[in-house]
Amino acid sequence: MWEAELANVRHALSSNIKKIRQERGLAQERLALEAGVDRTVVSKIEREVTNPSIEVLVKISVVLDVPLTALLTK
Repeated sequence: MWEAELANVRHALSSNIKKIRQERGLAQERLALEAGVDRTVVSKIEREVTNPSIEVLVKISVVLDVPLTALLTK
């Protein structure tokens, strides 16, 4: 039951980060650099390969200048 919800949240997160990043004109590498994470982390999040920590999500939301909830909203 919770697996489906996790998949939905992971998909929303992936889509939202990619969409907002592209709207801001940022490459994955630039977002990662400004957030202080490796570029592969951003790539893995956008491809729904990994579950990022809260710390990484907060860093990304700050760089994208959006509330954390904007990244997780379906």
